[in-house]
Amino acid sequence: MKAKAQRSYLGFRVFLVTAGFLAFFLLILIRVFQLQILEGGELKKMAASQHSRTLTVHSKRGDIYDRNMAELAVSIDVDSVYVQPARVASPAETAKRLAPLVGMKTAEVAAKLRDPRGFVWIKRQVDLKEEAREVIASLDGVGIIKESRRYYPNGELAGHVLGFTGVDSTGLEGLELYYDNVLKGATIKVAGQRDARGRTLLFEDVGGRVPLEGMMVRLTIDKTIQYIAEKALKRGMETSRAKGGTAIVMDPATGEVLAMAVQPAFDPNAYRGSTPGQRRNRAVTDVYEPGSIFKPFVLSAALEEEVVKPGEIIWCELGRYRVADRVLHDTKKHGWLSVPQILKYSSNIGSAKIGERMGGERLYRYLRAFGFGEKTGIDLPGEGAGMLRPYGTWSAVTIDTVSFGQGVSATPIQLINAISAVANGGFLMKPYIVKSVEDPEGNVISESHPVVLRRVISESSAARMTRMLTGVTRRGGTGELAAIEGFEVAGKTATAQKPDLERGGYMKDAYIASFFGYVPAGEPAIAVLVSLDEPQEAYHGGKAAAPVFREIASQTLSYMGLVPGAEAAGADQLVPSVRRKQGFRIIKASARPESAMGGPSRSAYGVPDMSGLSMRMAMKRAAEAGLEVRPVGSGRAVRQSPAPGGRKPPDGVVKVWFR
Repeated sequence: MKAKAQRSYLGFRVFLVTAGFLAFFLLILIRVFQLQILEGGELKKMAASQHSRTLTVHSKRGDIYDRNMAELAVSIDVDSVYVQPARVASPAETAKRLAPLVGMKTAEVAAKLRDPRGFVWIKRQVDLKEEAREVIASLDGVGIIKESRRYYPNGELAGHVLGFTGVDSTGLEGLELYYDNVLKGATIKVAGQRDARGRTLLFEDVGGRVPLEGMMVRLTIDKTIQYIAEKALKRGMETSRAKGGTAIVMDPATGEVLAMAVQPAFDPNAYRGSTPGQRRNRAVTDVYEPGSIFKPFVLSAALEEEVVKPGEIIWCELGRYRVADRVLHDTKKHGWLSVPQILKYSSNIGSAKIGERMGGERLYRYLRAFGFGEKTGIDLPGEGAGMLRPYGTWSAVTIDTVSFGQGVSATPIQLINAISAVANGGFLMKPYIVKSVEDPEGNVISESHPVVLRRVISESSAARMTRMLTGVTRRGGTGELAAIEGFEVAGKTATAQKPDLERGGYMKDAYIASFFGYVPAGEPAIAVLVSLDEPQEAYHGGKAAAPVFREIASQTLSYMGLVPGAEAAGADQLVPSVRRKQGFRIIKASARPESAMGGPSRSAYGVPDMSGLSMRMAMKRAAEAGLEVRPVGSGRAVRQSPAPGGRKPPDGVVKVWFR
């Protein structure tokens, strides 16, 4: 009986143990089902985020050079300091040692060390000494990563053109923004796995997957001409006590921008210390009423349509002319003036009467042809279109006011491009600022060439207009302070009242003083525009802006190697012949547009320009011109003989020095 009871008790215990194990395994199966089936997807994502990591590897940003391969923007390697807070044993002590090395307050660093995230930047793109690097390497959880930082070696020079980049090397303004996709190159993502200490162990083979470097961009800007323009503009602002200013230098035959200066300037290396207004490139973004520098376009159209003749005289109403409900005024009481005198003395009334002869519809069509009311298409961000109201909306006095530059607005780049069309014989060109884009090996990816948008006026009308514009800079003309000894200068002044945008009408004692022109008048090498915003001293365009033009143009001509030569051979010749000393070419405007349609003509240009090219590309360019390169040195071309544009040597050999 006793044995039977013991067996029964033993069987019960076995049952309990078995039931317990079954219940335990059942719970495990339920939990496995929950983890694997019900929550499996979410848990996999959590595991991946904890144990895996994707790193973005950025390429080195491409450099920017001027037309002669002088550096304007480069990328340099700098240190960026990071921390993995979980690995920091003593945040207080680490913060105390780290803060002075990175130029931060101890409390700021301590806050970052307590961050719950696994990876935190302490400070990016900081200049560290070798001693500081050694100290940082000894701190648990703190490390250094090499990053690329943008550097502008010339400081403020061409800052508005170049723009700047953010801390992640993304373009934010100027060319850096417009050509960001070209300059920043490629990026790749690399998968990695972290160990128990949080260290990343790369398991993906990145060999051969190094991201492509950014492209190199070569500008039409000439560093020396840019410096000349900025220096003269700054001096002109200080002399006239103006609020701001703009100066542009352009090759009128091609549309290449040789310099674009804006004042006040800013340093793109320290752009955070400037305001958005200071960083704005006013040469392409800002619009204003041009005033009297608009008159050459009205007169050009009138000459083309033969509604006036240069020798004709027009009654200028002794300085007062009523049109509908308005009375138009001249600064002086002019009576009878010839058409050239209307330009020379800048008569609003004479220009208005010529506009009336054109008629509104025809005048509107020509002004549009000169590019007003639409963007030029220059390769810079934020370009303004200006304002030229459709002809159908013009009032009874619009044709008169537009004829002397009121009731219409334009950007500086529009104005310099339009006067260049007169200078080059009647062709409106597309302005551009990037000459070529090359890969890191020096292979040309894309190259810009002159583009003719349309013919605006005939060559004969342009020549007649040029002769009239030279009178403006002669004795007695409004622009006589723009005259350059030994050269004929074609140009025009303007003193435009600024509109009052709050109350309507025009502001009292607030003007924009301007001058634009080209030189040598008969065979232009450069066109220059100068505009000063609200000058306080000598606010007239002929007093404030013309001297700045003279300084920029005379120094640029000297730099280009253009000096007065023999006296003019004939009475009808506009300008003394010029001798060329170096590097730059002058080609008659009438010969330029045909080649401009499809790029520079090798036969017309003679020896091609090799400057800045790799040896392989120089040999390729020479071969296209039927020449052979004799190289000296290695690297990129810095000098050549014969000079660009010179006669092809009899033996067909061009000696090129590389460095």
